[in-house]
Amino acid sequence: MNENRIEKKFVLGKYEEDFIKKILTINGFKKLFPSRYISSIYLDTLNFDFAKDNINGVGKRKKIRFRWYNEDYKNIFFEEKNKQNFVVKKNVDLLKSLQSKDNFIQNLKNYFFLENKKYKDFNYKFVLKTNYLRSYWISENKKIRATIDTNISTSPINDLYRKLHLSETILEFKFSQNNESFFRNFFNIKNLNLRSKKYSKYLQSFNLLEDSNLII
Repeated sequence: MNENRIEKKFVLGKYEEDFIKKILTINGFKKLFPSRYISSIYLDTLNFDFAKDNINGVGKRKKIRFRWYNEDYKNIFFEEKNKQNFVVKKNVDLLKSLQSKDNFIQNLKNYFFLENKKYKDFNYKFVLKTNYLRSYWISENKKIRATIDTNISTSPINDLYRKLHLSETILEFKFSQNNESFFRNFFNIKNLNLRSKKYSKYLQSFNLLEDSNLII
């Protein structure tokens, strides 16, 4: 699956979730489907170039990750996400060969280093895991999707049972490039008093783990 879209993120305080949900509801947004937990395993280059690009504000950035939902280990997705400022292109493939949690990380490594046709070299490494709860919203005219991420935590790749918690709540709007002007007008009319901010769960997790000497 290939998808091009614009993403706008807003970093909120830990206890602003209910307030934002009320704001979305008042402005015509409805729940798209039930909330679910999202888990991701992030990769980087051996020199952590993806993290460094984000720190240095490089406009064109990449992320590589495995993702699954609600502990469903039978449906693991491999994602490559390329971002140019706020415009995102995401390629997603479903891994059908992983059927259980047994030897989970090793199975992912086997897929990435042995089965994946694009990344045949060994200039990448598995770095960390993130986990959070996401709720899904959609505007009345179906042109804007919104997500709210809470309970964000991260774990080092060599100890997935060790969790460190991030304090932020993340509101994100997603829409096609064709609907960018509609999104801007919507924000101006509704006067939501929100300011978009660059935010990366991978980078925030990386920094938190590095400060605790847990990045290997």
